[in-house]
Amino acid sequence: MLKTERTRIKRLPKRGHYDEKTIFSILDAGQICHIGFIHHDKPVVIPIIYGRSGNVLYIHGARVSRLITELGKGIEISLAVTHVDGLVLARSAFHHSMNYRSVVLFGTATLVENHEKTIENP
Repeated sequence: MLKTERTRIKRLPKRGHYDEKTIFSILDAGQICHIGFIHHDKPVVIPIIYGRSGNVLYIHGARVSRLITELGKGIEISLAVTHVDGLVLARSAFHHSMNYRSVVLFGTATLVENHEKTIENP
């Protein structure tokens, strides 16, 4: 995957990984993503189910929904998947933390015109 100024991890960058194996393993372990986009000049984030086949992510939605209607216009989006692996509790609330894995992707969507509802396993 491409490491750019936009995708570069700034806080604790040594924890970031940009290789396909890591990214695909996080995506494949999930079922729900959050898609962020601008709608009527306001930011919106929608949770939705997804699946991956190769380098393509498929999201599920009704063609008349706000999300799918907007994505069909070729707008820019961000897509995030996060898995919480554990909570780190400390004596002081200031030192509490969380172990997690996440992927944030940027791009545009394309409407799938094929109405078959099955996807082969990668």
